[in-house]
Order: sequence, then structure tokens, then C-alpha cells
Amino acid sequence: MSLKEIYQNFKMHESHFIELTRGYTLLTSAAPWFVAAACASVSSHYYSDVKIKLLTTLLSFIAIMCVHLGANLFDDYIDIKKKLKEGVPLDKIRFEDKVRNKAGLIINGTYSMRQVEIILCVLFGIGILAGIYFTTLYGWIIPLYALIAGVLCLLYPVSSKFYLSEIIIGTVFGPLLIMGTYTALTGLYLHKLFIMSIAIGLIIVALSTTHSIMDYDFDKKTGKNTLCTLMGSKNGAVTLLGTEIFIAYLIIICLALTKQFPYWILLSVALTLPLSVKLLLSLNDYNNVKDLKFIPKWYLGPMENWDEIKKAGIEYFMYRFYIARNIGFIFCVILAVVCFFTIKINYIYI
Repeated sequence: MSLKEIYQNFKMHESHFIELTRGYTLLTSAAPWFVAAACASVSSHYYSDVKIKLLTTLLSFIAIMCVHLGANLFDDYIDIKKKLKEGVPLDKIRFEDKVRNKAGLIINGTYSMRQVEIILCVLFGIGILAGIYFTTLYGWIIPLYALIAGVLCLLYPVSSKFYLSEIIIGTVFGPLLIMGTYTALTGLYLHKLFIMSIAIGLIIVALSTTHSIMDYDFDKKTGKNTLCTLMGSKNGAVTLLGTEIFIAYLIIICLALTKQFPYWILLSVALTLPLSVKLLLSLNDYNNVKDLKFIPKWYLGPMENWDEIKKAGIEYFMYRFYIARNIGFIFCVILAVVCFFTIKINYIYI
């Protein structure tokens, strides 16, 4: 086999793995991690042993990414198992989620259920081993974070019965991920970072809310309860989205005005505000106009695999999905960069 064939084979398997585990959602966990890691890296405790801290930083990132991918895949695995128990043959299983081709590579046989189980064991195994390592460093606080996150993830499949889906997402990808990472890297708790993590959680929830707005009719039809359906109308759901973003921005503004963080954090609001306005206007168009053209622009952030998206006829969904995702990522990256370069370090060597 030539090097070109080996490379093409690798790219195919990589593409399949990303589709299987919904790897395109990783930015929702990578973005908050950047903020926590940046704040931790300017802590005096981080510099007590730089070499070990660099290792733990990398390990924390790998563990979070693996757990996130594992959670995505486990959700599809559970849904497939339910269908199989109902007596539906694997190749006859169909889901309503046409946009992301839910469990498509399992249904078509690209991955067997046994292979999926092995992948799940590897992904969650990495997360568990990392958790054990961090527990040996800092004690019971680490498994406490993991326990709370685990319980919320287990509750997520039934959370739509109680309007809790968005709240769980915001909690896991906001305060839990950020404070858990910060504690894992420093052994400390930082109350002002917790306040910032609430803003980040709200920005991440905006992605879920965007998804729910476009699924509003289907969710109402199937009895799925989201905060959007609770609002009673699509326009009300857009108002909810605007409120989530506004509160997130307001928290950042208050943190800057009270000098909890440098004024430079206001860049996160200033540079994502145009995107937020674009998202709200686009979703308003979605609610009132159906025949629109969607053209990716560089200032809207990355919109990968656009040709494939156009072929699948789902531009209307992914265009807005990408904008919402990019808002969260840019918002967090700016906060991370500002914290890293502007917060003073008090060096302590042990």
C-alpha cells in the first residue's frame, strides 16, 4: 500500500470517527477548557512545578475531549439499544434527526455494536484514569465534580420531560467543566471564575437553544419539553435566546466594571456582539421566511464541510448552528487570551 493510500485510508477512518462521535461539537467543551486552563496557568500554584502542571494540563484536555465524545456516542448507543429491544432490526432503525444523521454509521454497519462498546470503553476509560490521577493529587473534590457531572449526564436522556435539557448543558459545560478543570490544575477554587463560568454556560446554552428553535415544531409534535417550547411560540423562543446572550454579556460587563477581571474581557462582548445580532436576525428570518440563501462569510467563523452540507440540503440548519457554535468558541477564546496575558502572576516555587 502506497503512502497516499495509507493517508487516504487514515482520513476516511478519521472522518468516520468524527461523524460517529459527533466530533464537530467538541468546540463546546474545548472553548470553556481554554478559559479554565488560561486562568489556572497564571496562578502561583501552577508555577510550583511547571513540568508536572504542563502534563496535567494536557491530560485534562484529553480527558475532557474523550468524555465529551463518549457521551455523544453513548447517547446514540442507548437509542439504538432501545430500538433493538423493541424488535426493530438494526438496518431498519430510523430516527427523526435527519440533520446530523443520528447513529447513521451504526445503522449502516460501518461500526458494529461491539466496536461501539470498545470505543466507549476506551473513551470513558481515559476519562476515569485521568480522574483517578487528579484525585491522587487533590483528593475528594475531583471525584465530587465527576460524580455531579456523571449524574447530570445520566439524567440528560430524560431531562426533556422536565424542561431541564438546556439547564443541564449549561451547568456541565459552564461551571462544572471550568471549575473542575481549574481545580484539577491548581487544587484551588476561584469564586470570580465561577461567576464567569455562568456567563460561559449561558453562551454554550445558546447553541442548544438555537437547535431547539429550529426543532420547535417537531418538539411540540412529539411532546419534547424544552425551554423554547415552554415559551409558547417560536418568536418567544428567539426572545429567550436573546435573553441568554444578554445575561452572559451583562455578567462579563459587571466583572469588568467591578475589576474582578481586566477591562480587556469586554472584548469578548464587543467582538461577538455582531455575530449574536446576526444569529438572532437569522433565526427571526427562519421563523417568518422560508426561502433564503445561506452564504458562509469569513467573519461568521468556520463552517466546515459546506459542500457536503449543501448536497444534503441542510444549509438552513447548519448555517445557524455554526454561527451559534462560533459565538461560544470566540467568546471563550477571547476570555482565555485576555486572562492569560493580563492577569499578574505571583511566582511561588516549592
